[in-house]
Amino acid sequence: MPLSRAIVWMDSRQASVFRFGADDLVQDRLHADSPFLKVDHKAGRMHAGRPAADLDFLDRVIDSLRGTRAWCLAGPDGAKEELVGYLDRYKDRDGHIAGLRQQLLCISPMDRPTDDGLLRQARQAAETTGA
Repeated sequence: MPLSRAIVWMDSRQASVFRFGADDLVQDRLHADSPFLKVDHKAGRMHAGRPAADLDFLDRVIDSLRGTRAWCLAGPDGAKEELVGYLDRYKDRDGHIAGLRQQLLCISPMDRPTDDGLLRQARQAAETTGA
């Protein structure tokens, strides 16, 4: 598979997914549907605040990684942990999710780097682990 490695940089509003091989590169930018809204369960209404997990957004990130054999996850906030928690929660129900969880090489806290800097980090991580 020519695009067998990937890096995902994500926050609660967007994700940049870079899938790459020796010579090829594909980039996807995914956006959360409602990154600033959460449900106030006491009142049953939506309001600004700490974003709740956007499960559709997480599903789209996971789907964008189909065919990946090794990947890294980076970002500045809790969205990384939401994705990893989602993978852990559903790995017993879905083979693709279980495979992604096993193939996750590293999780790095990182402010938004340049696209080139992000790719450089992904290639270094893949070379270090032999993936």
